[in-house]
Amino acid sequence: MDDRDERQPLSWRIRRWAGPLAMAVAVAASIGAVRLLADGHTSPPGPLTDREPRFLLTVWDTGDSPHGSGRKPWLQVRSFQQDGRSRPVDSVRPPESAGNAQEIIEAPRGRFVVSSLREDPCESRLYGFELTDDGHVKDIEPLGKGDVVPARVAGLAMSPDGARLAYATAPCTDDPQAPVSPATLTVLDIASNERRTWTTATPSLIGEIAWARDDRTLGYTLSDVRQGRPAGNGSPGIRGESTVENVTVHALDTGGKGTDLGGGRILFRQQDGSGTVTTAVMDPDGRTGFGALKRERPASTVFFSFAEGEPMRVTGTIERTRNMVSLIAVSGEGERRYACLGGIDSFGRVVDGAFANRPGPTSGCGSAYGY
Repeated sequence: MDDRDERQPLSWRIRRWAGPLAMAVAVAASIGAVRLLADGHTSPPGPLTDREPRFLLTVWDTGDSPHGSGRKPWLQVRSFQQDGRSRPVDSVRPPESAGNAQEIIEAPRGRFVVSSLREDPCESRLYGFELTDDGHVKDIEPLGKGDVVPARVAGLAMSPDGARLAYATAPCTDDPQAPVSPATLTVLDIASNERRTWTTATPSLIGEIAWARDDRTLGYTLSDVRQGRPAGNGSPGIRGESTVENVTVHALDTGGKGTDLGGGRILFRQQDGSGTVTTAVMDPDGRTGFGALKRERPASTVFFSFAEGEPMRVTGTIERTRNMVSLIAVSGEGERRYACLGGIDSFGRVVDGAFANRPGPTSGCGSAYGY
């Protein structure tokens, strides 16, 4: 590990925000932070494009509806105002047979993709739609032939050409003692409705799914879970904290042979004692990437870059203080990724390196931006 740049000063902080809407706006303000810090910059990031976002699309319940129905919307669109506030523009009811909306991402050519989930029976559905110039949702339709996915879906990532959607799947369970399942990644060809799936041979977590600009290479993290040991009193069924280890970033040739997720080229492998990796994302070139990890001594967040065949390089550090949370979103500088990028576990079961087999109602990818 190269620590030459580890003590670079960083001048920005983002406090913990109350409520999902404020959280989404805060994320918008921090987009690109990790990418810039991985390149050695120390100033707050600027906008990713020459246009500011006009709309915020969210599956979170913001508490207000433009139609005044009082019902929780399946999807809501808000318009950013000149004073920095936002107002509701459109409130969308769920399509027929759709469950609760889970994740939403921007897709190429002004489209969006949203996933929904029904718990009983366990089934997910995928939809695509567009926005009108004034921010109203139009042309909601199932992706492919609208086939049901008999599992939870998370970590949505659309290829830059808009032709294929990648996503992770996992069983529907809220049992904290349920064993960790093998990681599974599926790629849906939207035009043909063909699906191809890759898995791991052992229980694993998958996250940070993102396409390279070649529309063929898919990057993602794979991690192991070390089950917590029995509590000190030896009572059966009581376990300590399970932790995530051995985070690696893979680059998979989706046009190649085989179905092994572990067979993708390794771009980054977590070093022993380096800290708790919270994010690690492949760059659009399919060979390099960037990430962040937490250290306890001293309490700090460390930003790093990596490249295939080379050791990770530390590029910046933020000292962590009590009662302060640094809110960081990941995105390629100046290049949209059309991906959820919700952390090293697409299902949101990992917090500060600890694993709990209890996914929430939505992941951290509950909002997207319209321009």
